[in-house]
Amino acid sequence: MNSYVKIAGLVSLGLALFSCNNNRNTSSSETTTPVWVEDVQFRNIEEYITTTGTAKATKTIEVKSENAGDYRLQNNPKTGRPYQLGDVVEAGAVIIRLENKEYENNVQLASKKLQIQIAEKEWEGQKVLFEKGGATEKDVNNAENSYINAKLALENAYITLEKMNVKTPFKGVIVNLPYFTPGVEVPSGSVLVGLMDYSKMYVETQFPENTMTKLAVGQKVHITNYNIKQDTLKGVLTQLSPAINEETRTFSGYIEIDNPKLKLRPGMFAKADIVTVRKDSVLSIPKDIIKNRRSGKLVYTVERNNAEEKVIQTGISDDKFVEVEKGLQEGDKIVVKGYEWLRNRSKVKVMK
Repeated sequence: MNSYVKIAGLVSLGLALFSCNNNRNTSSSETTTPVWVEDVQFRNIEEYITTTGTAKATKTIEVKSENAGDYRLQNNPKTGRPYQLGDVVEAGAVIIRLENKEYENNVQLASKKLQIQIAEKEWEGQKVLFEKGGATEKDVNNAENSYINAKLALENAYITLEKMNVKTPFKGVIVNLPYFTPGVEVPSGSVLVGLMDYSKMYVETQFPENTMTKLAVGQKVHITNYNIKQDTLKGVLTQLSPAINEETRTFSGYIEIDNPKLKLRPGMFAKADIVTVRKDSVLSIPKDIIKNRRSGKLVYTVERNNAEEKVIQTGISDDKFVEVEKGLQEGDKIVVKGYEWLRNRSKVKVMK
């Protein structure tokens, strides 16, 4: 009997020890997941339609020689050196001077100046004679007409000579400056300088058919380029075609770009985000932390070192954030890193 009691006691003790070890192992197997959190907060969100296209200058011109003459590249008064590619020039700047003595002589500028003096004196003389009865009114009118024609002839002479100066018709940047040896004779009709004004630019682009109801002339546009990632330029949607291309199922549009510092260059590939909806100060979270389940869209918050599933209802979104219409409040601690391994009520450790 005593032997039986001893054996039963040992069995009971073994079971008790096994139970304690098993509980200890079960407790230690409950892991704690490290997570990073941030507060849910209010932000401004813009929803947009993205398109791409080649940026082009609003003004571009090639200036040609109107007459033949010896080539003389002028100095840029801003730099003190001859004009070169990339120089910003004001409207009316003389870039090149063509010299042609024979042409200038044919204009007879000095002769036309003298002719004005002669015609003016003749007119004055006829007026005096008319007052004394020695000339008719017709004589006075003919003398005045000769004076006017002499003035016009001189003005035309100046205009003709001015054609020897190659001027810029508007403020812009020199983008083409063909090389000619100084003093060599340049034929008429030669391209002497190419000029662009790209302080204002435009992009012609195509939009998918299903975006037609969302787009409207006057909508704001954000313009970026991989060469100027740190800068976003402002633009506006200025034109939209009402016709759909039957082959591509797209329609065309034009975007005008403000480029005051000339950071965007003609020919650059531009990315355009047309703002279709904007909401200011809306509750928002990073869009990439949302899990899609049958029960809806889920995110995790942290309460007392536990992960809590939250079913949310979302609104508009941009490339980073999404509006939260229901399910969260300002200041909620939302898991932004480490959420991939969480379940409802998971133990978590908030990392700094």
